[in-house]
Amino acid sequence: MSIRNRRRSRTILAAFAGAAVLAVSACSGSSDEPAAGNETSAAAADVSIFMAPKFTGLAYFEVARAGGERAGEELGIDFQYVGSDEPDATAQVQTLENSITQKPSALVVSAIDGGAVSPSLKKAMDAGIVVVTYDADAEVDARDIFVNQLSYELAASTMLDAALLNDPEGGKIAFVSASPTAPNHTAHVKIMKELIDTDPAYSALSYIDTVQFAGDDEQKSFDIAVNLMQDPDLKFIISSSAATVPAAAQAVVAQGRQGEVYATGFALPSSMKEFVADGSVKAFALWDPAELGYVATMAANQLVTGEITSEEGQVVKAGDAGDFTVGADGELLYDKPLVFTAENIDEYDF
Repeated sequence: MSIRNRRRSRTILAAFAGAAVLAVSACSGSSDEPAAGNETSAAAADVSIFMAPKFTGLAYFEVARAGGERAGEELGIDFQYVGSDEPDATAQVQTLENSITQKPSALVVSAIDGGAVSPSLKKAMDAGIVVVTYDADAEVDARDIFVNQLSYELAASTMLDAALLNDPEGGKIAFVSASPTAPNHTAHVKIMKELIDTDPAYSALSYIDTVQFAGDDEQKSFDIAVNLMQDPDLKFIISSSAATVPAAAQAVVAQGRQGEVYATGFALPSSMKEFVADGSVKAFALWDPAELGYVATMAANQLVTGEITSEEGQVVKAGDAGDFTVGADGELLYDKPLVFTAENIDEYDF
């Protein structure tokens, strides 16, 4: 069954269910009919959403988990955080397969390897389970909506802007990604290279063409950074990984290269405060992972309840986080980048 047919089937089922409820309500004259609020609570009690990060234990995903839990509490639904602590596609596939047997209403997934997990996600969709990806996408036909923290173009330019805040004179960049199959990291690096090659705003920057891969592992990130600093012309180590950037910053300090090499990209402010305080990092970026997890969980719930579909133009209402419109191919852009410096880092507690 194609994704479009799967979505149409869900819409038809939701409409049928809604019509049935209206018919029963119209035929009932009972004075002890449950109040509307009770009906909502009963419906919410039947909804279960499983959030599956790339792997558990990484601080970034724990913050996103808190946002999902907040959404679950507000909605009165069953929210569960599931996964393996192994940063491995096979382990995530096993998590997803196990989850499917439990028949949750929805899966909210950050794909460690978009291609590897897509067959399981398609299986979930065929079983009537809503699939929302966040942070890192799967194949388009393997999910309903992708809640993208930043458009790939915005993410790329934000990281390059952060690099130039560290040193406006520019210099040579080394890129470190999680893996060659991490869809968001791969896109970020590709676009950063294109911007450096074509955009005058980044003409002071150059790059090492070969990308290093650290698997979101702190020790491996540290070791890679130490090795990269053997290049005397290196100025920046840039990564989309919230595990790699602080580890690379630690390597810069350990090698006594403060002021010569800067680690930047995306990282939690809590992991970078010491480096900003000592001046070894002047700027880096991210978004609010808790709010991202909140929005993704809200989107999943609204797909489950039939409040929205995955069609372009649909609007996810995510409480105090705001309203977000579904774009082409089911992509919803969160697009709230945050750039952290000594002036503002203490304002953030994640």
